[in-house]
Amino acid sequence: MTELDVFFDFSYKNWWLKRVFDKEPLLSNFSGATHDHKIAEFKKIDENFQQLTQKYIVAKLRGKIPTEAEITGELSKEIAFLRREAQKQKQHKSIRQVIHQSRQILPRVKPCLLMSPLSVAQYLDAGHALFDVVIFDEASQIPTWDAVGAIARGKQLICVGDPKQLPPTNFFNAADSEGVINEDDVEEMESILDECLSIGMMPSTLDWHYRSKSEGLITFSNMQYYDNRLITFPSPVTQDQSVRFVAIDGIYDAGKSRTNRKEADAIVEAISEHYLSGKGNELSIGVITFNATQQGLIEKLMDAKRLATPQLDIAISESVAEPFFIKNLENVQGDERDVILFSITFGKDINGKISMNFGPMNKEGGHRRLNVAASRARHEVRIFSSLRPEHIDLSRTKARGVADLKAYLDFALNGARALAKQALPTGREPDSPFEVAVIQKLRDHGWEVHPQVGVSGYRIDLAVVNPHAPGQYLLGIECDGATYHSAASARDRDRLRQMILEGLGWNIHRIWSTDWWINPEIPMQKMLTRLTALEKDAAIYVN
Repeated sequence: MTELDVFFDFSYKNWWLKRVFDKEPLLSNFSGATHDHKIAEFKKIDENFQQLTQKYIVAKLRGKIPTEAEITGELSKEIAFLRREAQKQKQHKSIRQVIHQSRQILPRVKPCLLMSPLSVAQYLDAGHALFDVVIFDEASQIPTWDAVGAIARGKQLICVGDPKQLPPTNFFNAADSEGVINEDDVEEMESILDECLSIGMMPSTLDWHYRSKSEGLITFSNMQYYDNRLITFPSPVTQDQSVRFVAIDGIYDAGKSRTNRKEADAIVEAISEHYLSGKGNELSIGVITFNATQQGLIEKLMDAKRLATPQLDIAISESVAEPFFIKNLENVQGDERDVILFSITFGKDINGKISMNFGPMNKEGGHRRLNVAASRARHEVRIFSSLRPEHIDLSRTKARGVADLKAYLDFALNGARALAKQALPTGREPDSPFEVAVIQKLRDHGWEVHPQVGVSGYRIDLAVVNPHAPGQYLLGIECDGATYHSAASARDRDRLRQMILEGLGWNIHRIWSTDWWINPEIPMQKMLTRLTALEKDAAIYVN
């Protein structure tokens, strides 16, 4: 094109755009500053409404507590009975009797009861008044026959669970006379969640994932099990190293103890270092093993370590974070910690051979156990493994759980490269010419910019690299394009998403396309002023 063609093309588009703006009141009257003010007001009102709702619920429940004037007749007798029971030092009545003899006052002072299905059957009489609603949490782990009795106690049912996670099993019934668990005998059972889904109950899916402070922690599960449907939020770092592979030259004692001593020793040392370094005051820690015998070995070694190292025992006891746990795949669902140490356990035996028998992982649904383990951490996962992905021969087994284990180990080893393929900074091109124009302007001013940061359906449009810490982002920039409009509500779009991102450590700046088309210099100057201030703070922090 000649210079005249370029000039005509620009002039015609500019003329056409002004005509469109003049015909559309929403565009011609739009002001970025005014809209930002409206968003700020909405955030304040929405937050106040949320707090007011909480206070309203508390006030409504307190209003059901009987006043002195109401305490007559049967209510008076029940209150007197509860006061006597509370003052007793011994010979208390059973919980079932207490609930039965306070059946009128109890719903008014304690309208919400937290009970297991077994507790419901054990403590509530058949004639107990119906609850307004029965809610099952972790419903994928509750067998149907355990749930039926509790369901009959309510007028409505809410069943909460994840069909991609662990179903109920006969794990503890698979122990021999000496209490040793044989994972080969573990069988899965149908859950109340499966039953509800099979009869066509209307599902409502929760697609936002905000447990993981680093997006890489949920990336494997999101892609492998949730069809990349989960909305995850990128962390403000250019390279995600939240999932790490720790190679161990260990031996798996397949024929006898079914343990891996070197992996157990390495994990005990990692726990000790974590607490002795003071990290235990900020980050909690949990250990997941592939079988119960490895769990028992690590517990035994950890107890011995604490006994031999008083300062370690003191550090663990004085830690203000959540207490650490050591669990196996079968009983870790529902738990979460900041840091998860994962002992794969399996590997070469003393003869250098590797069996393709990985216990319940070889059974139908074994992949769900891996999904549970892979999604327990908030900040970091360290995989201690004597087994490498190339050791797993998929021609010798057709189990999906084993194939997924191979993929997970590969992800842990090559996570940075795998993430780079999907996200930073060469994953996807900018969504619109508007984003391209903003990127070019920023680069003209010397800033390094990455487009479309993230690995799930939700991505930050542009991210500016911190020149004083190249591994981190200085500012995330949201343009009002496809990502902005993808939110289902104003609360999601203008409050919650930004609140979650800022909680992860992002600084967020928004540019309105209308302001940019009218006069790009004004929003550009605001953005550069923000970047300069953030860079100054970053330089002071680094120095």
